[in-house]
Amino acid sequence: MKFLTSLFVFFLLIAFALLEAAAAEPSASSRALAGIVDDYQKYRLETDPTLRQQEGLPLTELYDMSLDKVKREAAFFHSLSERLERLDPARLTHEECLSRDVLLYLGTRASETPDLFWTFFQVTAYSAPFRPTHFLFATYRFETAEDAARYLELLKRYPEMLGQLRSNLETQRSMGILLPKPEIDAVVLQIRSYVTKPDQSLFAVAPARLAKIGAPEAAAFRAEVERTIAESINPALEKLAGLLDDAAYRSAAPERVGIGQYPGGEAAYRYAVRLHTMLDLSPEEIHRRGLTEVERLEARMAEVRKRTGFAGTREEFHRFLKTDPRFFAKTPEEMAEKLLVPLRRIEPRIPSYFLRTPVTPYGVERLNASLEGAMTYGYYQQATPASPRASYMFNGSRLDQRTLLSTATAIYHELMPGHHIQVALQLENKSLPAFRRGNFPTAFVEGWADYAAGLAEEMGMYDDPYDLYGRLAQDLLLNSRLVVDTGMNLLGWSRQDAIDYMKEHTLESEVQIGTETLRYAVDLPGQALAYKLGANKIWELRQKAERELGKDFDVRRFHDAVLGSGALPLAVLEKHVDWWIGEEKKGRS
Repeated sequence: MKFLTSLFVFFLLIAFALLEAAAAEPSASSRALAGIVDDYQKYRLETDPTLRQQEGLPLTELYDMSLDKVKREAAFFHSLSERLERLDPARLTHEECLSRDVLLYLGTRASETPDLFWTFFQVTAYSAPFRPTHFLFATYRFETAEDAARYLELLKRYPEMLGQLRSNLETQRSMGILLPKPEIDAVVLQIRSYVTKPDQSLFAVAPARLAKIGAPEAAAFRAEVERTIAESINPALEKLAGLLDDAAYRSAAPERVGIGQYPGGEAAYRYAVRLHTMLDLSPEEIHRRGLTEVERLEARMAEVRKRTGFAGTREEFHRFLKTDPRFFAKTPEEMAEKLLVPLRRIEPRIPSYFLRTPVTPYGVERLNASLEGAMTYGYYQQATPASPRASYMFNGSRLDQRTLLSTATAIYHELMPGHHIQVALQLENKSLPAFRRGNFPTAFVEGWADYAAGLAEEMGMYDDPYDLYGRLAQDLLLNSRLVVDTGMNLLGWSRQDAIDYMKEHTLESEVQIGTETLRYAVDLPGQALAYKLGANKIWELRQKAERELGKDFDVRRFHDAVLGSGALPLAVLEKHVDWWIGEEKKGRS
């Protein structure tokens, strides 16, 4: 009897082992998804120059700005989506389901793009391919003579890219779609800022970058680079600028701004809203939300003004904030130091709110002067192999018009616990598929950064009423965008209407309001909506988790859940957080 019992136990153990082995074996759906993900990654490596550089692959092409490229991408995603639809989600792991959902979302957006291609402009301060393209050249690494030869080939591709941009502008012009008059000067100035003496050009290569190449070869290479700049690149830049600066173009250009004025403009704007916000909200509903939030914030700011002890009116207080020397840096170096102060204050509090932080170093750095005139603020620059420190690239121009009032909220948005903690953790997370490590949708990325700036209040970072007023002023700006972006692009507002509204309801200077209104209505319609709407969705999901988990809610674990799977479309994020809440309940039962 003992023998039979032992034999039974033996076979039972074997059965359990077989079941475990079967469970560990990837399902057919998992294997199929892996193939789809691999195909998508190969496609990205073939078509994205920035990704190729990040992966250390040779650069042979620059950005393709043609309609044909957009059509090819739509066709590729159509095929990919058909394969994804055949998968059984029940046979996928949770992270695999997230990958499937992200790819399906990307496919949906790609399918809409070709029909709306001509309504959007490619040559503006924010949407032109100049910044990423110039970054490719500035960070290009020279290890061998072959690298030098490829660099020269890329220089020859640059005028071809400019030719695509020029051709697209001419096609749009034939369709009655021209850059509005208020945008033309800024764009022409930006393009011509790149036309310099060959040895001073941003495409020129300093001798120090050629240390691994023999001196005679390096000298010949630099001479050829400068010849190419003088004979090919500078004339191509001037030709592009000249198209917009032509009297006939200027005369035909509209005074109005907003894409709603162009053929197909309303459909294009509604698409842009879906694309950037990742939500099924109408522009009309977003407009109403903005008006309500602006009213709420102004009431709260009135309370904070009392805390400062200022005895005058709201207008007098704002005039004081815009003129008192204490709120302005005198030099870019002083601006950098002011930005570091709140950063150092918040760093000790980070472990109380986050389980993980990135290992990538970070800091602040001034923007390239050629970008400062057309950009309102700055931006977060993620680390790369060539530049291993992430930075907040701040605008150091016109410091007499750049108040320090929002320094704290800006640094919490851009670095910690905002962009840097989210972007760097995502890039460092090797458990994610490569395509998800490199996916940065605006609503999640900017939504998280604004959520982080608001979280800083919970972390005790705005105990100074002026810092808190700066935070509320920034929140007011983001909510005013909901009003003026939708107003100019769809609801019939003129640019002056938007300027007047922002002058009345925000603390931004006239210069900043000028560039901001053009950004919303010409450069990137709908993109500015994503900041506040993305943040609102994250707060909404946190409140849901707090309600359902009660005393077991841990903010560190919530942040880990939101950030741990990388940036996600907001509908996918919502499904993910619902899943996480369920797992938290299981773990505590």
